[in-house]
Amino acid sequence: MNLIRCLALFSGGLDSLLAVKLIKQQNIDVIILNFDHGFFFDAYETINNEKKYKGKLPPDFDVKVIDISNDFYKMIKNPEFGFGSNMNPCIDCKIMMLKKAKDLMKEFNANFVITGEVLGQRPMTQNLRAMNLIEEKSGLTGYLLRPLSARKLKPTEPEKLGWVDRSKLMDIEGRSRKIQLEFARKLGLEEYIKTPGGGCILTDENYSKRLRDLLDNNNKLTRDSVELLTIGRQFRKDGIKFIIGRKEAENKKLLKYKDSAIIFDCVDVPGPVGITFDRIDENMENFIASAVAGYSDGKKLNEVKVEISNKYKKKIVSVKPIDIIELRNIRIDRKD
Repeated sequence: MNLIRCLALFSGGLDSLLAVKLIKQQNIDVIILNFDHGFFFDAYETINNEKKYKGKLPPDFDVKVIDISNDFYKMIKNPEFGFGSNMNPCIDCKIMMLKKAKDLMKEFNANFVITGEVLGQRPMTQNLRAMNLIEEKSGLTGYLLRPLSARKLKPTEPEKLGWVDRSKLMDIEGRSRKIQLEFARKLGLEEYIKTPGGGCILTDENYSKRLRDLLDNNNKLTRDSVELLTIGRQFRKDGIKFIIGRKEAENKKLLKYKDSAIIFDCVDVPGPVGITFDRIDENMENFIASAVAGYSDGKKLNEVKVEISNKYKKKIVSVKPIDIIELRNIRIDRKD
């Protein structure tokens, strides 16, 4: 019998881990793909690097990370099937990833594609109607296998052709992870089980407000611009956006942009770093400086000195700190 090979869409979570294991147990060669769409920030510094998985997965798991962020940034501006409760275009995201996998089948000489999806686990993308739609739109009809719920779904071509033994697949349905956890322990995979959390930041309400603001103001989506949305307090006044750090680590990240932005930094009292990438006049400079001073240790003083600098020049202005309550109406996300 010729070697049977499949491509696996791998998120790094429990379900995709088990899906790969189930198929590997049937002596099928599995090429594990992780599609980086640009909105996972838990390991941002190595987000497009296979090394981030070393030591965190079973030894026989060799993950290939593929950057699809540019295409994803274009899609998220107007997803065909819309968004979930926040800025999460989950159906379009699944379709895009599966289309990419389909395109790669020939390159890897693969016969079919698998995912870790579980019927009924996620309301937007893992109900039967959505799963059928995603399969059809991806162009993988009949060749998309979901090992964890396979026996709850119609047989796929890999099963009909005898490549995969359907009786050795699972019939999980619903949101509980009890069966998956028991199966993982049975396989001796306890050390690789992740605590649920993190993941795609597009499901976060506050991040989504910031992203919507970015898109509404025609800003280009790049690695830097979408990561910056995770940092600090963010404001927009008269079309001008500025960010004020909340802690030392954020201040350091903002200072990395000193050659491409305008930086605001308190001189005589401890305080946060402020930043804007927009062109601003003197009135706006003073306003942002006052806002930065309002979050400093000198917020109760009548006057705070703030250094305003860019790549070419710098100056120091003396400003009266703004009461941060007055900034609530221009806060992009929360008003607290």
